[in-house]
Amino acid sequence: MNHLKFPTCCAMHCVAVILFSICQSIGADFPEAEAKAKEHGQSAIKSSAATINQGDLKNFLERLASEEYEGRGTGDKGERMATAYLASFFEGLDLEPAGNDGTYFQEFGFNAGKEMNSENHLTIQVHEPLGLVRTFKPGQHYLPVNFSISGEIKSARTVFAGFGIQDKEYNSFENLNVKDAWILVFRGSPKDRKELQKFGPLVNKAQQAKKLGARGIIYMKGPNPGVGKMLVPPSQNVGSNNEILPSITISDELAGSLLGGTDNGSFKDVFESFYNGKKVAGFPLPYSVSAQIGLSKKEDKGRNVIARLKVKENPSEEAIMVGGHIDHIGLGTRGGTRAKGKDTSLIHYGADDNASGIAAVMELAQFYTDLKKQGKLDLKRDIIFAAWSGEEMGLFGSKHFVKKQKELKEDKIYPSISAYLNLDMIGRLEEKPLIVHGTGSSQSWDALVDSIATEMKIEKSANPNLPTDSTPLYNAGVPILALFTGLHDDYHTPADTPDKIDYAGLLKVTNYLQSLTSATANRKMPPDYVKFKK
Repeated sequence: MNHLKFPTCCAMHCVAVILFSICQSIGADFPEAEAKAKEHGQSAIKSSAATINQGDLKNFLERLASEEYEGRGTGDKGERMATAYLASFFEGLDLEPAGNDGTYFQEFGFNAGKEMNSENHLTIQVHEPLGLVRTFKPGQHYLPVNFSISGEIKSARTVFAGFGIQDKEYNSFENLNVKDAWILVFRGSPKDRKELQKFGPLVNKAQQAKKLGARGIIYMKGPNPGVGKMLVPPSQNVGSNNEILPSITISDELAGSLLGGTDNGSFKDVFESFYNGKKVAGFPLPYSVSAQIGLSKKEDKGRNVIARLKVKENPSEEAIMVGGHIDHIGLGTRGGTRAKGKDTSLIHYGADDNASGIAAVMELAQFYTDLKKQGKLDLKRDIIFAAWSGEEMGLFGSKHFVKKQKELKEDKIYPSISAYLNLDMIGRLEEKPLIVHGTGSSQSWDALVDSIATEMKIEKSANPNLPTDSTPLYNAGVPILALFTGLHDDYHTPADTPDKIDYAGLLKVTNYLQSLTSATANRKMPPDYVKFKK
């Protein structure tokens, strides 16, 4: 047996302090960046035309999905810039602010994972031959996961359990006694075993470990091309904010000392044998592990942007709302990235998801405000333009809006908001039909949708229960329609970039949206609300 070689830890405390400081800055104000974004909004007014056109849509989208806006992660600098940009644009159009305290912004708090709030350390003791003990501070070689239990976790033996997967035809725990033990597992799943990929997420492995009575779980990345960051910070939501069991990620350097210091070959050899499916079950390790974990929930702030176009001097009693989400997943930390390996920490531009939808909102707002200036705005109802944040993390922004509206309207949002039209991922039309979701939320929708002239193919879907911002409004009694051009391989990866957008198709969708909005706003009676039954 090779003696265990522990990495030095003299710089770990400094690294932990730096990481903690970064986490504390999330959700803060960025005055210089916001000032620059406001200038972008003002420039967008000057450089764009009143008519709905492809060039403006492209310019709006490219700004929102730019490197400078850093993927628009909720609460991050990029989201602050994107919302400042849009608010400045709305202000330039002389739209009425409909946010908080006479502004275009509506702030909301949200749970942003966990942060280290007290003593955290990891201690590893070699049983034989030296009884060597090393204690690590979080930062360079380990970090607690956000669903970890906090407190003192007393010393317990350790077993290696391969990929930590138990299924009918694949059992990492075969002949292993894992009760009251720390289990050391590789992240992800074996190569070319698609049926096992559902067991790959950290939270699934933790739940399985808890079910088997493990003391805690330790995750290793290894040379796995399908796994992203080596250390997962507690600020990152990885499937659950609930406490499951003590859980940490460790560096490959530390993992190599633990696993490569056994009789089973080098760390790389062990990984390859399990990744390629030659081995399944694990084996006991000659170490004991104890830990102190101190985590608490971390609250951040995001903000919606809301503006109102009044058709007359006073607000109309009924209004049509048009909107979509302005946020995306930033550097892969503000929602569920589908990227692999190093790509997980790159900018996720979110060109289609959902800079495309906000570009259409901007174009529509400019189109209608110009008609009003010319005295040609012929609508019965006001239009409220909304850009939601926090959609990628759980519809936080739209849920907050609905909650506040219920407080104002004594739980009756409809018909003050008579209908909501949602835009999410409308930039990849190409030769496909435009999908109009939610026609079953009102008896009025089928005929109205069919009445809109368009060269596009329209595919109607009755179900209004969707994983997007239309759902909180629908659940509050508002009829909804949600426009969508379909999923694609670039979804939730850094490859969702402006050059992939079908701008001619985006123009068609925006023109259709304008006709749909006008037809809805001019109905004699607002669309009725129907509780959809599957």
